[in-house]
Amino acid sequence: MSNIPVARANFSWRRLAGDFWQLIKMPALAIILAFAVGVVVILLTSRSLTTVGEAYYGLLRGALFKQRGFSETLVATIPYIFLSLAVAVGFKTGLFNIGVEGQYTIGSVCAAWAGVAFSGLPAIIHLPLVLLAGALGGAAWAALPGYLKARTGAHEVISTMMMNYVAFRLAEFLVDGPLRDPLSSGVQTSAISPAAELWKLSAYPARLQDPLNALMVALVAALLVIVLARALLKSSRFAARMQSAARRRSLYIGAGLLVGVLCFVALPPLSKAWWPFTDPYDRLHSGLFLAVLAAVGVWWLLWKTTLGFELRMVGANPSAARYAGVSITRSIILSMAISGALAGLAGTIEVIGVSICGCLPLIFSSGYGWDSIGIALLARNNPFGILAASLLFGAMRNGADLMELNSGVSKYIISLIQALVLLFVSAPAIVRWVYRIKAAPKQEDDAKLTTGWGGPL
Repeated sequence: MSNIPVARANFSWRRLAGDFWQLIKMPALAIILAFAVGVVVILLTSRSLTTVGEAYYGLLRGALFKQRGFSETLVATIPYIFLSLAVAVGFKTGLFNIGVEGQYTIGSVCAAWAGVAFSGLPAIIHLPLVLLAGALGGAAWAALPGYLKARTGAHEVISTMMMNYVAFRLAEFLVDGPLRDPLSSGVQTSAISPAAELWKLSAYPARLQDPLNALMVALVAALLVIVLARALLKSSRFAARMQSAARRRSLYIGAGLLVGVLCFVALPPLSKAWWPFTDPYDRLHSGLFLAVLAAVGVWWLLWKTTLGFELRMVGANPSAARYAGVSITRSIILSMAISGALAGLAGTIEVIGVSICGCLPLIFSSGYGWDSIGIALLARNNPFGILAASLLFGAMRNGADLMELNSGVSKYIISLIQALVLLFVSAPAIVRWVYRIKAAPKQEDDAKLTTGWGGPL
């Protein structure tokens, strides 16, 4: 038998850094250019270079360095992540889900109802139930325009936009009607059960003293370890060492059980003895972990599963997907439902994790859904890029108030900068002209279908 030479890829940190720079170059340059134009606008309106410095210093300090500044930035980042992921899932299937703001609203209404209707249940049951209710509400609200698109050809931009307004008016009717708290002078729902609240990071030591709460954390930790260990053991390096599937199964299940038992036994006393998050007024909550898990989950769904491949195939070339046997109707409806579920989770987390009254007030929509469209475009629908882009938008949103207070520059200049970022990302020719960059060879969409890390940022 002849020896066939096997090509081995030589790993190079320099090459890896170069590839990474090529991925983020255009978005990064677009952001820098947007802030530079912002400098010009502030300078023209204030006629003072000092004001420009005060404005940007206030923005930076408000977003990162003032007391609870960074934690508040993370609080603002969390809904951006969920909603941008929702938009990205639709984009990858060739759908423009402009209705994430409405799905966000419906998810929050469903969460508020479930948080009150099932009072008395322990957190290990009630909290997942509320999250599920919000996700299902958003999924159902998005699946309807998906069905209309698949069956009748109704354009999803029009139908989702119209359903936004239906969602707003429906939420107002429910909050001011069947769900209204009769004991409150304000127009709001009844307060959700404490068991349905999403834990603040500062509350973990007290929460973990309840054995059922400790069991819930242990189960989540065990499940995560099982998933990670299974993925690791299925990689080529480890799979070659363990030919037996039963042996691999016993290893990752055993690792999950071990970690779960350790968390259940050790976390309550350890967290009570020492815990890094001690500020009782800090609003940072467990939704941060859920948001990161959602980004990883969307990446895994789109690039590591058959369903994800089908969704991206429908988005890249519907005719080829139909020829390959992929159900276009099923893919469209599923994509919209997944997108709506993510948007519904965003609304749910805002109700059970951030709401001051622990309820859903009449005025709840905050424009997160509209901003998330720009974030998804900035990140080029990459789930990991969405994490970074959401952090940027969350920092600008959180730092805008102190910027206005320090310099007198209107905080709405941030909206202008965000719009410029979106403009420059969607029109890269402008960025190339400003920086004198030659256009790179155009990549074929079909090649993106097999990109393991989610395609270009």
